[in-house]
Amino acid sequence: MSNFSLNIHIRTLFLAVGALTIALLGSGCDHDTDVFDGPSLVDRFGEFELLEPLGIDRATVDFSAGESVTFTARFNKRIDWVLVITGTESGAVKRIEGFENELSADNARWLGGTTELPLFKNELCMVELIIPEEDSLTMTGEVTIVGAKIYDGAVYADFETDAGSNIFVGNFEFELTPASGRTNSIAAGQGDYCWFFQGTDNVVSNFFVGLIDIQAAVTGETYAPVPTTVPEDLYFNCMVYSDGGLYGLAVLQLIYDSNDSGAFEDGQDQVFALPDIALDFEGWRLFSFQVGELGLSEQQLSKIVNIRALLISQMNLQPNPPLQVDYALDYLIFTAGGPLEL
Repeated sequence: MSNFSLNIHIRTLFLAVGALTIALLGSGCDHDTDVFDGPSLVDRFGEFELLEPLGIDRATVDFSAGESVTFTARFNKRIDWVLVITGTESGAVKRIEGFENELSADNARWLGGTTELPLFKNELCMVELIIPEEDSLTMTGEVTIVGAKIYDGAVYADFETDAGSNIFVGNFEFELTPASGRTNSIAAGQGDYCWFFQGTDNVVSNFFVGLIDIQAAVTGETYAPVPTTVPEDLYFNCMVYSDGGLYGLAVLQLIYDSNDSGAFEDGQDQVFALPDIALDFEGWRLFSFQVGELGLSEQQLSKIVNIRALLISQMNLQPNPPLQVDYALDYLIFTAGGPLEL
C-alpha cells in the first residue's frame, strides 16, 4: 500500500471516530435538556418549607354578583394539600384538593359552590389549609359571604316563605306527628327552612304515613316554570335529609294537568312517579332525575300543575313494634342539560 493510500485510510478513520464522538456527546446533551415529568428529588425527599402562608384575596364576597375568592400559598416543593371551607351557620363544606407547590387562581378559586350539602348562605366561613404529610400542618382564615351563589335552573319550591294554601297537607289518618311541616328546627338543605315529615310508627303501624301537594301556584305561575320542555334535557332535582333509618321511603310525583283546568285536581290529573328514595343514609343528599325517563311528553312538561311528596313506611320490613320513619325535603328545582351542579 502506498503512503498516499495509507494517509487516506488514516484520515477517513480519524473523521469517523470524530463524528462518533460528536454524536455521543450530542446524545448526552439531549438527555441533559429533556423535560422530566416525574417528581423531583426535592419533591420526594426534600424537607418541606412554607414559603408563603395561606392568603385570601378578599374579606367579603358576593357570589350572587359573580365574585369569587382566590386562596394563595407557596411551598418549596410539590405536596398534597387540602383546602376546607365551612359555613359557620349552614354547616356547608367546600373541599379543594391538589398536589402542587402553590395555591393560586388556577387551582384554588372558589365560586360559591359546595362539596357537601347544605348549600352555603350569607354567613361567616372558616377556611383551613391542611398539609396532611406535615403532621397535618393547618393554616386558618375566614371569609364572609354577603351574597350566596345563585344556581342555574327554575326553582319550584324552597320553603323559605309560608306557601299557605298552595301546599296541601294530607294527614288523613293522623299518622304525621305535630313536628311535621315547614320548619327551621333542623339545618335546611338551602336557606333557613325545609319541609319535615315525621310518622307515628313507634305508636301505631303505618304504611302510607302522609303527603304534601305543592301546587304550581306556589311559583306564582299556573304551571311549573321549566327551563326546557325537551324531556331528554330536563332534570328534576331535590334535596332530601335522612337520619339513617332503614324503613322509610320518600316518594315524589310530577302531576300533569290532564283536563287543562289550570288547577290541580286529585284523581283526575295524570301522575308520573319518580323512583323511590330509600331513607337509609344520614344527612342531606341531592337527588336528580332525567324527566324524559318518566315518560312525559313535551306538551305535558309545559303543564306540570303539582308536585306531590309522600312518606311511606315499609311495614313488610319493620320490626314489631315498628320504628319511626321521617325525612326532610328542600330546594326543588328544574335544570336544563344536566343535574344541578353544586
